[in-house]
Amino acid sequence: MRKFKLVVLSFFCFLLVGCSNAFDISKILFIASIGIEKGEDKTYSGYFYLPLSSDIGKTDSAENKGKGQYAKVSGNSIPDLFKNVDITSSLKMNFRHVSSIVLKDDLVTDSFIREFIDFIKYSLEIDFNCYLFTTKEKLKDIYEFENPNQESVLNSMLVSTADVKDIYLVAKPMHFLEFSRRYFSDRSLFLPYLDVEEIWSVDGSKVKNCYCVNALYFYQGTQKKVIENPGSPYLTTTKKFDDLIEDASVSFKNYKIKVKYNEIASLSVHFDYEIYQSQKMITEDQIKNYIKNRITNYLKEYQDMDPLDLKYYATLKNKVYSYEELPIHFDVKLN
Repeated sequence: MRKFKLVVLSFFCFLLVGCSNAFDISKILFIASIGIEKGEDKTYSGYFYLPLSSDIGKTDSAENKGKGQYAKVSGNSIPDLFKNVDITSSLKMNFRHVSSIVLKDDLVTDSFIREFIDFIKYSLEIDFNCYLFTTKEKLKDIYEFENPNQESVLNSMLVSTADVKDIYLVAKPMHFLEFSRRYFSDRSLFLPYLDVEEIWSVDGSKVKNCYCVNALYFYQGTQKKVIENPGSPYLTTTKKFDDLIEDASVSFKNYKIKVKYNEIASLSVHFDYEIYQSQKMITEDQIKNYIKNRITNYLKEYQDMDPLDLKYYATLKNKVYSYEELPIHFDVKLN
């Protein structure tokens, strides 16, 4: 027992000695989000976003409330961006807590994706636990957003991607590991589009803020935009949303959709619904037909992007799956 105590004491002494060589957190800048775009001169621009210290602390200063700041650097390659941003400050940049990466949409190509994945895979600069967005906006506008209610920028979709998931009606942010798995499995990628809009803040002024109602498909070297498509919510597990059907305001709750890959591929759709307002009688069959048409038209428009991975699973299971002959089953309950 005495030997055991000596070993434990020695271990704690070792830890205490180690602490004296630990990093001084006041000399570290924790990067929260990274944006990458390419200019006309073919060089990359990197935006390295960090919340202000006053935003993190419990200060009463309102000077920077709801705002963040970023460092912008240029380079000929992705590694150049990280090397150059590190020498712009005497502080040590820490990328282990990056929440999101925003790629300009023209970078979503096979050549860039491979370079991008290889860098993250081998550089150990960025932790794999981050989410991906794309945008057609200038990244300068994305990273100069302000939260209109003047809340902490830590609550923004760039930083707290999981906390604001209900706003993604078209596509949720894709985790880096899922992105890589799907890309190398030759499957469809679906990235949410970040857009910027000037909206009124609580003090009556206009501020730039990000929102996310569009998306981008990328499949086998080809990309296709999904711009406010009315059928989009019906192909995602948004859980709750509203729609206007036959002059009736219908609220969908617990909405779930599942693809089954058996002898034939099929879709099963489950939801609870509530009719808020209607100028005429609307039946459950009318609602089902409406949703079926929405889903069918959506799949017809985007089937070249293989949104349900039918080609992937057909090869995997040695079957023949078709978007033209896709049965849709419903499990519906009126609230």
